[in-house]
Amino acid sequence: MINSSLEELFNTIENSTLYKEYLKMKDILSKDKEIKLLIDEIKELEKQATYLENIGDNKYKDIDEEIKRKADVLNNKQVYQEYLNKMEEFNNELAISSKMIEKYVEEKV
Repeated sequence: MINSSLEELFNTIENSTLYKEYLKMKDILSKDKEIKLLIDEIKELEKQATYLENIGDNKYKDIDEEIKRKADVLNNKQVYQEYLNKMEEFNNELAISSKMIEKYVEEKV
């Protein structure tokens, strides 16, 4: 019974408009070479900055500035903003659903 209910819940989520819109934006984003490159560069710079900060090298501050510049460029991309909005909407919906499930379980226990 619980398994079928969970499966039904997951199917409902997978078929929801919010989830489909999120996946669509994720797919569009994954095909944008400029955005992919920016994201990869930011991730690599974050690794470098973390390492340098952990060993006490103040060069991490310069890298943090470079990360900020690249993040600003990324955040000014319309398609990236749309992706973030869809992701936030979907995450909010999941959070609400999670709270409803939690409340239901608490009431039944």
